[in-house]
Order: sequence, then C-alpha cells, then structure tokens
Amino acid sequence: MNSNIFFLPFIGRYYANGGLFGKRIMILGESHYCDGGCYDCGNCGNCRLCRQCAKFTQNVLRDFLDERKERQNWMRTFVKFERSLVGKMTDWALRRKIWDSVMFYNYLQVAMTGPRKAGTSAQYKQAANAFFEVIDKYEPECIIVWGKRLWNNMPNERWQDGDDIVVDGNHIATGYYLFSNGKRAKVVAVYHPSGGYSWSYWHKVIKRLLASI
Repeated sequence: MNSNIFFLPFIGRYYANGGLFGKRIMILGESHYCDGGCYDCGNCGNCRLCRQCAKFTQNVLRDFLDERKERQNWMRTFVKFERSLVGKMTDWALRRKIWDSVMFYNYLQVAMTGPRKAGTSAQYKQAANAFFEVIDKYEPECIIVWGKRLWNNMPNERWQDGDDIVVDGNHIATGYYLFSNGKRAKVVAVYHPSGGYSWSYWHKVIKRLLASI
C-alpha cells in the first residue's frame, strides 16, 4: 500500500513506553523550509534525492542532538520547547533523554520556501491523510501542536472537543483525535516556540495535559 507520508517522523528510542514522561508524546511542527526549488516536493517518486529528503525531519533532530554540530539559530526553537516539557533548563544529558522519549513530526508534507511561511489551503488538506496514517501507526497518547496557525488548519475529521486547560486564568482549548482502532490522543496547541514563548508558562499547561491522560 502506498503511503501518504513523505517526511518521515523522528521517533525517540524510548517513545513506545513513554520514556522520561511515561506517556507517548507526539510533537507536531508545521513545516520544513528548503531553498532547493524542487517544483514537485513531496511527490517526486523514488529517486535518490527524494529518499534523502524523506529523512529531513529525522536529520534535523539528529543535527540538533549532535554536540559536534555548530549551534544555529533555528536550534533555539527546540531548546525552548524542551525546557517547557521538563520545566527547567536543560543540559546535553537531559536533552537526549527528552528527545529519546518523544516523537516529532511536521504536518505539511511539502517544504516551504522560507521560515514561518504558511502552506496553501490545499496543502493543509492534503496533509491530513498522512497525519492520520502517522497517528494510527504510532498511537500517541497526546499531541502537542506548535502554533495557532497549524491548530486552525488541522482536519475536523476524527475530532472530538475536550475540556479547556485553565492556567493562570487563561483557557487553553483541548480536544481528541480518534485512531482507526477507536483509541484517541488528547491534543493541545502551544505558541510556536520559534517566537515569544514562555517555557515556564507552557510547562504548566503541558504538565496539566499529561496529568489529565
């Protein structure tokens, strides 16, 4: 059976048993960006370049987790987010434990031409089948969505509304995506950690999320 997934997810070594968190956590980014200029990104068949690009997400995380790699600005996004998972500053040892415990997947299955660019309405809709394929396979217990823009463009299919999480007087919406086997994952959106992101505040939200599962 042909897969709808182009950008393969990064799966931490201990994701299956929840690792550090005791829960299977899926972190959902919005997109990659690439200046390669491929007109048929995500739909170029089984050529060598296509096979390399399919590992884009996995390679991003591997670069981030490699101490030998020069630190780049985009890596701050992952640092801020990992701190919100554990509620404290992180060192290399804790960083590896965190990312070994989770899975990371980018929703859009075509690369954008620059950072923070949005996909088209059609691209968000086309990505839904791949998203459902991923959650059916890996059965996360919760999904943490990066950014309101992605949250607002996610599919209505297989969705159930949930109760708000209330932190410091703020109401954060939650819901559930259903798997094909009838199980479900609880979902919440956080601010995108590439921008203004208070990791200490969002840790409170994530802590409440995990406690509610």
